Amino acid sequence: MRFRSVAASVLLGCALCVAPAALGAGASSLAIQPCPEVNDPPDYTISNGAKAWMKTNLRSDYLRGPGTITYNKTTTSSVNASITGTTSAEAGVIFAKASVSLAVSVGASYSKADSWSYAATVPAGKTLRLQQYKEGRSFTVQKYRIVPPCKVKYLWKKNAVAPVKSPSYLWQLVG
Repeated sequence: MRFRSVAASVLLGCALCVAPAALGAGASSLAIQPCPEVNDPPDYTISNGAKAWMKTNLRSDYLRGPGTITYNKTTTSSVNASITGTTSAEAGVIFAKASVSLAVSVGASYSKADSWSYAATVPAGKTLRLQQYKEGRSFTVQKYRIVPPCKVKYLWKKNAVAPVKSPSYLWQLVG
């Protein structure tokens, strides 16, 4: 009886040593990974979202007041997002995350072909022109990754401004 229990103990011990090797795994693979996100690619957080007005390419000539400036053209209005030091693929991911976080669709650029017409009065003694602005969102983006032992490591933090993907414009007199 005693021989059987010793033999069973030896066999059990051998099985524990041989099984991982037979399965192609070492003892380290049997260790429980406390933080599986360590191997994930970097990710981004979006914060401080606010409405912003971005200058487009449309503007009138200057007028010395008093008088009325009238802008009346059929052309394409366009504006580009501002975020420095990122690849276009990375920017695409950032704008997709920002759209979800800010609850409004933003992108790298926005353009619209249309007939634009706007007029404004320039007061006496001022020299101004009309400038078109496109609605956008300003926000802060942080790139991070998870490093052992399950800690967040921030790689960089940048400010960005991106146009909203809807036809929302503002005309304003500027100096």
